[in-house]
Amino acid sequence: MKPSGEDQAAPAAGPWEECFQAAVQLALRAGQIIRKALTEEKRVSTKTSAADLVTETDHLVEDLIISELRERFPSHRSPFFLVHM
Repeated sequence: MKPSGEDQAAPAAGPWEECFQAAVQLALRAGQIIRKALTEEKRVSTKTSAADLVTETDHLVEDLIISELRERFPSHRSPFFLVHM
């Protein structure tokens, strides 16, 4: 009997593996944008009220995520994408 994990094949990628990998890559890229923004001067605007602040960084990250997901998965539909088209 072999110890657990030894010479075992990795499980087959499920149907969501590509989506998961894309999400991880986008999260890492978004993190780089946010980390860089921490050292820069911020421009802040409001959305619906004075308490609902949004920064230029928020817009950059949102645009990155939406555009990359649309490019990689053009047939995917989401209520979020429909609102932001």
